[in-house]
Amino acid sequence: MPLYRWNADNLEPMQPTTFEAEGLQERRDLQRLLCDQPDVLEEGLFIVAEEFSNWEDSNNCIDLLALDSESQLVAIELKRTTSGDHSELQGIRYAAMVSNMTVPQLIEAHRLYLEKRGIDEDAALRVLNHLGVDEEESATVLSKRPRIIVASAGFSSELTTSVLWLRDFGIDIRCVKLQLYRNRDGLLLDASQMIPLPEASEYLVKLREKEEEVRRQRLDGARTSPGGQEFLESVEFAREDAKPTLRKVYQWAADMEREGIASLSTYKNKNTTNLRIKVSGADNAPVTVRNEPLKEEMRLRPKHFEKYAPLSKGRVETIIGRPFRESTTPIFLSSITDGPRAGLLDALTDAYREANGLPPTILPPDTAPDSPAPAV
Repeated sequence: MPLYRWNADNLEPMQPTTFEAEGLQERRDLQRLLCDQPDVLEEGLFIVAEEFSNWEDSNNCIDLLALDSESQLVAIELKRTTSGDHSELQGIRYAAMVSNMTVPQLIEAHRLYLEKRGIDEDAALRVLNHLGVDEEESATVLSKRPRIIVASAGFSSELTTSVLWLRDFGIDIRCVKLQLYRNRDGLLLDASQMIPLPEASEYLVKLREKEEEVRRQRLDGARTSPGGQEFLESVEFAREDAKPTLRKVYQWAADMEREGIASLSTYKNKNTTNLRIKVSGADNAPVTVRNEPLKEEMRLRPKHFEKYAPLSKGRVETIIGRPFRESTTPIFLSSITDGPRAGLLDALTDAYREANGLPPTILPPDTAPDSPAPAV
């Protein structure tokens, strides 16, 4: 948006210019001035270090490392270009690198920063004063998820798209546009936060907090319990025509548990109750039975069959009428009581027996040609 000088008789448009046109450099000019006036980027910033790099085998460094007013670490990446280059990627890398910084490390980084700039002050005292504590042992820095500020003369559409996507996943990354103007009195700098828009920041924070609350409530409402009793109890609330099959499948799973070739657990959330039929002695469940309104089904996990029962896998595929191709293969329970899938439970029993090193109870015809086997 254009910037205007207010004159007595008119509004005089200011002429935009660039850092390159004015011969200004990122480190020598922009970074140097922002060290003393970080409020240009955000009110309450405290510069801990500049050109910070404390990693072996790396030539990369953070332009400015800061603490915000809430004691959160902030990695600041500066660009004088109008595209922003790949500053969002650099910001992510730097944020990850400082995510485990401790208070003593921060103080040491600030000590070196003061020493380099010829400032004769106590680094520990300055850091602790900003954190609002008197003793180092009481200091806390929110460094697990550092914030990122990208300050540039402009931003490409690729960069802004990436930033918006990262913010959707809870990464606090912000874009501040630095626009230079020239008039007869010299240069003017307009620093405007572009992402997120300042007037939307509070709304977005509240929206993210609400989403997090909903997620926690959803997780809190889900629980896993040993055994299959809760699953059996849930059958009473299923559709009437689905109850017989659900009970039959539960009885099949309970029989395997009694035989010692499987162990059962129930995973329950608001709308669904799942019976996980795990291989005895392992936590992996090749078969899960799902009791969900209007969607009673069995789910088979191919990778668990490949690991525990590779010999039984082909037989199960023949019965269900298709090979395992996806990570999870769903089968409606109504289809396993009669017809070509009626032998599925027997085949799955043999799969669990194979997983436990036991011979099958029912051999498929092609493995015993001289003796008749029950049709599957």
